[in-house]
Amino acid sequence: MSCTRWRAEPVRIAIDATSAAVPHRTGIARYIQSLIEHLKEIDQENEYWVCYRLSRLKEFRHLYRPAAKNARVRFFQEPFPPGRGIDVFHGPDARLPRLSGPRMVATVHDLLVLLSEGFAGEKFRNTKIARYRDIARRAHRIVCVSESTRRDFLRFFPEAEPRICVIPEGVDSRFSPRAAPEVSRVRKKYDMGPDYVLYVGDLSRRKNVVRMIEAFRQAMRAVGGGVQFVLAGKLCLGDEEVVECVRSNRGDDRIRFLGYVADEDLPALYSGARLFFFTTLYEGFGLPILEALACGTPVLTSNVSASAEIAAEVTRKVNPLSPEEMAAALVDLLGRSDTAADKAARQEAARRYGWRLMAERMLKEVYLPLLAV
Repeated sequence: MSCTRWRAEPVRIAIDATSAAVPHRTGIARYIQSLIEHLKEIDQENEYWVCYRLSRLKEFRHLYRPAAKNARVRFFQEPFPPGRGIDVFHGPDARLPRLSGPRMVATVHDLLVLLSEGFAGEKFRNTKIARYRDIARRAHRIVCVSESTRRDFLRFFPEAEPRICVIPEGVDSRFSPRAAPEVSRVRKKYDMGPDYVLYVGDLSRRKNVVRMIEAFRQAMRAVGGGVQFVLAGKLCLGDEEVVECVRSNRGDDRIRFLGYVADEDLPALYSGARLFFFTTLYEGFGLPILEALACGTPVLTSNVSASAEIAAEVTRKVNPLSPEEMAAALVDLLGRSDTAADKAARQEAARRYGWRLMAERMLKEVYLPLLAV
């Protein structure tokens, strides 16, 4: 890639990958890995330090360690930096260390803990709120992943407006329509029927799974047949209503709880679905929407938060608080014939969020301009 040069010497960019040191990378962990993978590929001129807090040494076997000449792993512990000569430090999980010298960048994925007290414990909320305040004070650039998240951040920290930009999360190129044999193999692996509606994400109150299951049951009374509702994701303990809902539905063949699904199986899982059902109560971005669209699958989502914004021209949106409205949309969409043109339009919409493009924007619109001043 040819980039405008802001300085004669290479730039050293440190990215805090602490949140990616986990066995299964979903959400922010996947965001961090994908961003670094694409930055090191498109930008051979500069150097990337993949940094971990020392507390993550105990997770050494789960560290993401990119294989590239221009990327290396470093550890740090405040107030000591991971090394000398850092030009930019990026906290992609809304957290910045107390370091002097580098230009500071933070990514904000959502403001859920500020918008509602009902989805997190007090200790977690207080920690996140303190980090947001710190970002608003110290970050030279604040990257929000959607217009919705930008509006939410400015509602609480209007003083940060001159330093905010929007760069969406990206969808990986491996999400694409899969052939029938691969779809069949994944269905057999997870003991699923051939006809299913899919949800991917945590099973929690914020994800609205209780109302979604209620809406699916209402829809099936009208549609009939052997359609299953397949939910892929881990159960969030502590949400008693959700736990009880999962427990009471485990014996119903029409409702399938898969738990964690391996990354390599997700494209086929999306590809085989009649419909992707994702009417959550709040999203800072909503990456599963794009993953489903990239696989050509129709999407039914919410008309609130970032879900209403992402690839809005090719998704169906409903009120997530109304099981009746969700059920009516399910009946309508399941009764429609999907055309090749429909599928192509969904894939094209997802391509506009490709990770390579988003990494290029991060480099050109955030990192390098900070060093031109």
